[in-house]
Amino acid sequence: MRRCVVCRASLPQAELFRLVREGDAVELDLTRKLGGRGTWVCRNCAAAVTEKRLRQAFKGQAPQVAQLLSQALAATPQAGHGGATPTATAAATHTNGGLNV
Repeated sequence: MRRCVVCRASLPQAELFRLVREGDAVELDLTRKLGGRGTWVCRNCAAAVTEKRLRQAFKGQAPQVAQLLSQALAATPQAGHGGATPTATAAATHTNGGLNV
């Protein structure tokens, strides 16, 4: 579980975008393997982000972060379209005693 820096909601890593600071720049880490401390933003906040909320969370790099988040939303399919999410599938597996019925 990770916490979104904008709305402060705790969500699984798979439902969040990770941003990593590299020197003075911020990079989007879709693989979640870049070094350093990461900052997490949920899909809802990335889609409905306002400049003010990003300035509160990311200070002077808000415009760059807004651009990265819009690119991430365009590059990744939205959960709920085209089938069950991995979280929903795992929950069904556990509640059905390990049988997908």
